[in-house]
Amino acid sequence: MKQSNGTNPKKLIGLVATAILAVAALIMGIRVAGLVQLTREEAGRTPTPSPRIGNIMAVTIDPNAPTPAPVIRHGAQGEAVKELQARLQSLGYYSGEIDGQFGPGTRDAVTLFQQWNGLEADGVVGSETSARLYSADARPMTATAPPSAAPAWSSADMPLLVNRTNYLPEGYQPSELVNMADYCDSQVVRIKTADIRGERVAVDALMTMLRAAQAQGIEVWQVSEGYRTLEDQQKLFDDQVAVYIRDNGLSRTDAESATRKTVADPGTSEHHLGLAFDITVPGVSFKGTEQAAWLAANCWDYGFILRYTEEKESVTGFLAEPWHIRYVGVEHAAVMRDENLCLEEYLQRCGV
Repeated sequence: MKQSNGTNPKKLIGLVATAILAVAALIMGIRVAGLVQLTREEAGRTPTPSPRIGNIMAVTIDPNAPTPAPVIRHGAQGEAVKELQARLQSLGYYSGEIDGQFGPGTRDAVTLFQQWNGLEADGVVGSETSARLYSADARPMTATAPPSAAPAWSSADMPLLVNRTNYLPEGYQPSELVNMADYCDSQVVRIKTADIRGERVAVDALMTMLRAAQAQGIEVWQVSEGYRTLEDQQKLFDDQVAVYIRDNGLSRTDAESATRKTVADPGTSEHHLGLAFDITVPGVSFKGTEQAAWLAANCWDYGFILRYTEEKESVTGFLAEPWHIRYVGVEHAAVMRDENLCLEEYLQRCGV
């Protein structure tokens, strides 16, 4: 049979499908072009976000940012320590060998530098200490301590007064006691007994001072007393009272009165602070020794004072003790030396 002249249905369906696909492609192209344009406009208004690695934001590093100075502390060694020792030596704080070993001598020198330059005296070279040490503003260690202009201290910055009328604050505890037999260099100082302790900041200053003395040829130093508990002081007081009663025939009242000339009542001794030391020379009386003369002339430069002197006996209430030193810090000690003030007079002058 002969086919009709009408349009083939299959062919018609194919034409319609092709037209639909063409229109869809046109619409999709318009949308894609629009999205591209929108993205370009948005990028012009929005900062490019930092790239991410996984779920972690990547950090962009400024190549011009300064590299933080490494922290150098006791036990370190190497070229950085040699550079440190050389710098401390040029400023007058270090007199030992430049060997690249951060030992007690280097730590003492760092601590003294920090004290003289108004930094936290922890013996560690962090960023702040390093910046000051290698700056033009680094204060050198000189024979004369810093100028003694009238200080503007707050009461919290002042040395604590402990004497016959000013008792140790209730509950007072030293902040960081160290065992001096273990902590100190036995080549510099002898510690009389194995249980003597002291505040670390004061012990560090003491070691720096005695190393300087040793470098000047003044050797043979001994620490006979350091920190005392209230119980230690009570026993010391009672023992001296017993000696006066037994050997001098004094009554208890008179024996206690005589004892108070040289021994403080419990709670009134500077040794409770851990900042006071009795310095001696084994086997001889300390008064009149070259060590006593050196100490009297130089202790101030290291933050110590001679606490009880002959000319101030009427103020302190104690007989002179050339062996008894007290750590107060370089700034305070310098003023007291230059103005010839004992601690009581200095605190009164400062309005404390």
